[in-house]
Amino acid sequence: MSSEYILHCHIDPRKGIIKVGGTIIISSVEQNMFFVLNRGLRWTKTIRKTASGTQHITPSKSDAFEVPRFYNGDLWTFNLMDTAHDEFVIEMEYTGQIHPPSKDSGIPTMGYIKRDFVELACYSAWYPVPLNIETNMSFDLFLEGPSDWIWEVNGTLLDMKKQVASSVWHWKQNNLANDIIIIGLPKHLAYLQDDSLFWGPKDIVGPQRVLEQELSKMNILLQEWLGPRETQKSIRFIITPRAYGGAYARSGLVIIGGGYSTELSLRRSVLQSMCHELCHDWFCKASVKSYDNWVDEALAEYCSIMITEEYFNDGFFDWRIAKTKEKLEEQGQIPSIKSLTRDQEESYAAYYFRGFLLLNELAEFFGRREFQKIVGEFAQFCIRNKNITSEMFLEFMENKIGEKARVIANRWLNYDGVGIPPE
Repeated sequence: MSSEYILHCHIDPRKGIIKVGGTIIISSVEQNMFFVLNRGLRWTKTIRKTASGTQHITPSKSDAFEVPRFYNGDLWTFNLMDTAHDEFVIEMEYTGQIHPPSKDSGIPTMGYIKRDFVELACYSAWYPVPLNIETNMSFDLFLEGPSDWIWEVNGTLLDMKKQVASSVWHWKQNNLANDIIIIGLPKHLAYLQDDSLFWGPKDIVGPQRVLEQELSKMNILLQEWLGPRETQKSIRFIITPRAYGGAYARSGLVIIGGGYSTELSLRRSVLQSMCHELCHDWFCKASVKSYDNWVDEALAEYCSIMITEEYFNDGFFDWRIAKTKEKLEEQGQIPSIKSLTRDQEESYAAYYFRGFLLLNELAEFFGRREFQKIVGEFAQFCIRNKNITSEMFLEFMENKIGEKARVIANRWLNYDGVGIPPE
């Protein structure tokens, strides 16, 4: 199911306030819609548009679904007179501040509007995030903000109009994306280098440049293996000032809190971690709302480890296999991959560790070099499709390798226990 967001957004970093108005269009709606919106934002207008006219609708909080922990917001639905329509069109306005997670929640603050930096993504639910349906979105984003700021969005910048005290930027994303991100900071604090892979506050970005030369070479190796990305936008690692929350990737942009370690002894592992985020550009269409997401995380892990081995050629791949088995054993009892979704704590060990080892067993069965070629073909298969599921991956591998591929994969996907599944 696809959706279109047309958002007009005004951000005042000095006051920490955001105001948004716009339209959401979702195709083929046969049920009530549920959205997550940040707890610091309040609805000021909600109107549904239909073929027969407009209908004022009232947003109401709901507990029909559990909101995943990584979304910091409340669940909302609308009292609709009917739900069976070809499309759901809602005009809305809302305003307020982005509230962080409660201090005792253990959830890192991934979204904020500060005087010197703005970071917004689905984690802070700054826009209404659909919860009960699988939907990817195209979007138009019109952002009004201070004229002396610069911004990055996971779309194509079409226009910028200067006004007296502010400017309006217009981005468009025609490909189906799984998020709308906004990152910004004052120009005088920014590291501005068009040919650099890094973007963000210059005091944080500066030390990261020691990683750039090797990362650029590894990025070229990835593209030679996995083929063209869906986006033609240049790769950017956006360094944000937050200390926690790790990294996430969106359409050629990798957003990372605090930057990466520049310790020489950690260089291989750091570059592998950075390549992991780059790999999501190919495999990110596996839903985070179902166990299918293991495909994205496991392939990103496998490909990034493989490319690190290819670049350094010093046994990194075999070392990571041994290290991964050791870490997996330390985790104790881990539920099966099939029983987990991305918001559950155990999913990291299941998707990253077991998922990587699953792929390695397929590679050992078929031959690493031949399997590497198949993974490259699957990467382009992902680019051509709107969404990717575990079944699509299994069917693809079965067609390439044979029925044994499904047998091997299911043994790992269904295993509930400590460490790795028995032979």
